[in-house]
Amino acid sequence: MEHTMENTMGRTTALRTLAIDPGTREMGYAVLEGTELLYFGVHTFAHRHATCGLCADGGAFVRGLMEAFAPQIFVIGKTKYAQSKRSGRLHVCVEALQRLALRHGLVVRAYAPTAVKQMICGHGHATKREVAATLIRQRYAYLDKYLKTDLRTREMYWQHMFDAVALGLTGCEETSQHRVALREGTQQRGT
Repeated sequence: MEHTMENTMGRTTALRTLAIDPGTREMGYAVLEGTELLYFGVHTFAHRHATCGLCADGGAFVRGLMEAFAPQIFVIGKTKYAQSKRSGRLHVCVEALQRLALRHGLVVRAYAPTAVKQMICGHGHATKREVAATLIRQRYAYLDKYLKTDLRTREMYWQHMFDAVALGLTGCEETSQHRVALREGTQQRGT
């Protein structure tokens, strides 16, 4: 399921970011130009994919996003190192996606959930729902319709998308701070 917010033509000086919230059932994604949300959604994997199939499916999907949107930055959520079968598969796939992004010449950033929550909500102990509500309140009011629980599964299907948006904003903010620091350093050396 996907949504486009703007035509991809007409590049500005803002960096374009592709953000991925990894998962073994669903993978959230968001494309931002600066802080403007261009494209977002949730990619659902076929049920019970083996690790190689999961990596291949995720890689093909992410490659398609890279080709369509030509991002400069790739941001992905860090995975936990729990001793579960799903966690191990997920970690392998995250590493494969990072390698794919590097091969495409993208700057790769990975953030732990606590760092993203700190950036978006101001503290690292925010719930996923608080992160989504903060994104809606502070930047993207039109995403409010996605802040609903699926009545059949009692889960928030769209939470993966919200997490990807939060990852993208975190990467955008860090990159902006880095650019400012570089610019200031260059100006100081020039004087």
